[in-house]
Amino acid sequence: MHKTFAALVAATTLALLAACGGGGNDSPAVSGNTSNPNPSPATGVTAEAQIVANVQSSNIAFLPGNRSAGTWRWSGTPAQQVQVYIPSPAAGNATEQDYAAKVRTSVATINAKLAGLLVLKAVDTAPTDGSNFIRVSYGTSYLPPGSTNYAGFCANVSTGPNLGNPIQPDNQNSIASKPVYVNLGNGHCDVTQDIVTHEFGHALGLAYHFDGFGGDGPAIASTFWDVLATLYGNPQSTVSSNLAVRRAAN
Repeated sequence: MHKTFAALVAATTLALLAACGGGGNDSPAVSGNTSNPNPSPATGVTAEAQIVANVQSSNIAFLPGNRSAGTWRWSGTPAQQVQVYIPSPAAGNATEQDYAAKVRTSVATINAKLAGLLVLKAVDTAPTDGSNFIRVSYGTSYLPPGSTNYAGFCANVSTGPNLGNPIQPDNQNSIASKPVYVNLGNGHCDVTQDIVTHEFGHALGLAYHFDGFGGDGPAIASTFWDVLATLYGNPQSTVSSNLAVRRAAN
């Protein structure tokens, strides 16, 4: 029974995470909408209870394998920087040049929004010191055999190129998958800036979509930033009842 349930969870997770192109039906058109979902009428920002609920549903509820309860994410932050390997685009390849530029913009934006909580460090060569890192890969987004839903599978985060396998936490609630691949594009879709940032959300530990982070809404919205700030503003293995809500910088 346990193995059957685990297999069902894995299959459901793969279906959810493999199809990831932004927002709505993961379409680039929807991903450009950055409105704020569920804002408080008084403040115009997402309520703290909703931020906690989103961390719970997107991160804590992802329970593959044998790990302790609570949040999982890159460990040691912000003192320990998360390296992002951005391969040099092929000479004359405008698409790869565009993707690389968008990755650098997303890295800079995340560092600004999560100042004091997380530091991403863009590097031009793959780390060889044994540390884990995020690896950007061009044109290798997972596409199921026979599928022509190019927009719905425009980008994804996985354990390798052209794979739909979601990344996994380890038993210490850090990132087990090594390295973490951010696969951008499949040759038939528009990888927008918001889609790139959205994929980094997955690479940083947001497993499931929520309102303000794909699903039936935009690729990213202000709620996304506050959820990410709360995830990295609390220690690993923090259960939802102990989460202190953190707000991203404006």
